Amino acid sequence: MGRVIAVGKFDGLHIAHRLLLRRGREIAREGGLDFLVCTFRQSRDALLPNAIKERLLRREADEVEALDFEAVRDLPAGDFLEWLRVERDLQALVMGPGHRFGRDREGDPRFALEWGETRGIRVEVLPPITAGPVPISSRYIRERLREGDVKGAARLLGRQPLLYGRPVAGTGLGRKLGFPTVNLELAPELLRPKAGVYLAWAFWEEGDGAGLFYLGERPTFPELPPAAELHLFRAPCPDPRGEVEVHLLAYLREDRAFPGPEALRAQIAQDVQRGKALLAGSARPRSLLFG
Repeated sequence: MGRVIAVGKFDGLHIAHRLLLRRGREIAREGGLDFLVCTFRQSRDALLPNAIKERLLRREADEVEALDFEAVRDLPAGDFLEWLRVERDLQALVMGPGHRFGRDREGDPRFALEWGETRGIRVEVLPPITAGPVPISSRYIRERLREGDVKGAARLLGRQPLLYGRPVAGTGLGRKLGFPTVNLELAPELLRPKAGVYLAWAFWEEGDGAGLFYLGERPTFPELPPAAELHLFRAPCPDPRGEVEVHLLAYLREDRAFPGPEALRAQIAQDVQRGKALLAGSARPRSLLFG
């Protein structure tokens, strides 16, 4: 039948990625072709866990294939395109204006257009996509999150930034302070945003709710390990199990040491009050995994 193919990390599935995927589906439908997305798995600083990214990509394409980067990284740009043509029945290729491929990133859209013209392969390059003066790219989104700029990251993503993790046993510190938490083991490949306290909304298989999300070293208690934990404003019943999807809504404050437990307890109470005030009148976000 032949395929329309898009290749890339698709890290975060931001606005520009979704426009590219939509165009790929349109070209496939027009030509009676299948739409294949070839992606690469990431080991660090990812905006989505690999498994979840691939699950979401399957909603956008007929087929999704995670390529072995080490197997193709040293292919010259032309050889990589030939591999797609011969091994994956490439009939049309869709890419963004900044796409690079092949050994030492030598291939670019101009190279692909010239290659396609000589072989009768359609190559379509999307125009640059920006949010105001800022180009929409995963790199810029990572920069925003490292600075705690939730609003800036959300503008480029077209949704709130997300974290994913699974509940694990904690030390019980939150409960002792009067603010019980769900401790999360975040997916290891995920980018860690700026340490501190966030207003968040979490989803899991059996429920959802707003609360505070903390990521940091717990400097008030240096004897304890770092933590990623969620305090829900309403106690969940039952407790979250399985995958937990955390939407970061706002950055409230930096991680810092307090003189002792009482001072920390008072600050958390202020954080809760501020978070609830920010939530007033806000719409509940939409979960990517749980509907």
